[in-house]
Amino acid sequence: MSKSKKRIIWVIAVLAVVIGGYLIFGGKDKEAVYTTADAEKGSLSQTVSSTGDLTDEREITLNFEIGGRIGRIFVKEGQMVAAGDPIATIDNPVLSSQVSQAKAGFDLAVAQAGGTDDSIREAEVVVKNTEEVLSDTEDLNDKNISAAKKAEDDAKDYLDDAQDYYDAVVASGASSVEIKSAALTLSTAERNHNAAQKAVDVAERQAELSETNAENAVKVAKARLKTLESEFTKNSNDASVSSARASYDIALENLGKATLKSSVNGTITRINNKVGEILGTGVIKESFTKVITNDFIIESNISESDIVKVSLGDKAEVTFDALNPDDIFEGEVVQIDTDATVIQDVVYYRLKLKINNVDQR
Repeated sequence: MSKSKKRIIWVIAVLAVVIGGYLIFGGKDKEAVYTTADAEKGSLSQTVSSTGDLTDEREITLNFEIGGRIGRIFVKEGQMVAAGDPIATIDNPVLSSQVSQAKAGFDLAVAQAGGTDDSIREAEVVVKNTEEVLSDTEDLNDKNISAAKKAEDDAKDYLDDAQDYYDAVVASGASSVEIKSAALTLSTAERNHNAAQKAVDVAERQAELSETNAENAVKVAKARLKTLESEFTKNSNDASVSSARASYDIALENLGKATLKSSVNGTITRINNKVGEILGTGVIKESFTKVITNDFIIESNISESDIVKVSLGDKAEVTFDALNPDDIFEGEVVQIDTDATVIQDVVYYRLKLKINNVDQR
């Protein structure tokens, strides 16, 4: 074979080794690396940014968030009110029933969680008692077996003595009466020894059985205690209490919505409903009352994608172009219009905020 052919064959062989090594060692996908973190409970906040104008229009509309029959009206037109003053209430017995039902569910969940603690303490007592029973059983069995073995040893000694006596009587050429008497004594000794051996066997079997039962009782008691102390049981109880508490809080919040409170400082200019009238459960477009406020009001248009993130009473941080950006004022949402406004093909909702911390500037 020529040198050129040999050189070609060697090149092919080297390439085959390189390609094979890559496929075997370098062609495998790298193992994925995952980063994990413990799940934790916390508050999830959403931020909505917008611009607005400080307006001269100081009129604020106040509406109930729920429907029902008007029960009481605490103010009249022309009356001055402060932020937080009650304006009117809605009679809704369903809300009160929901609060009572949620409170009962919360109390039950707390009682059951506390009941688990009592069950744990009871289970600990049971474990302790079963362990004491096992210890007492072992001690009693040791004493019974020792007594049975002592009786067996005594019976064996008596049997040996009876055998020696029988052998001596026979060897002495005694009369048949004496031989029969010695044989009777030997037979009795043999029966007593056999009975003593059986008593030892019975005592050992009874000890094994009683100790097995006592050990099983301890295992069952410890298993129950472990179940009660398990993280699953604790988490289940915690989850039940948390769920019941949340339901109770929601029921209280809904009941609180039955009382309309003023969100601003000002003067009542108009009341549109009377006691006994029913407000619908849908979106209430007509205001229940209007207030001319003494507070500084900012109007802003919020897009329909962001308005769902905003609720009455939400806090805001407000800055003014004419002031230092570090001067941050606290605002509060006091009105959200239900009528939409279309600006350049985008749907907006008008929102009003009052400034809570006003200085001389």
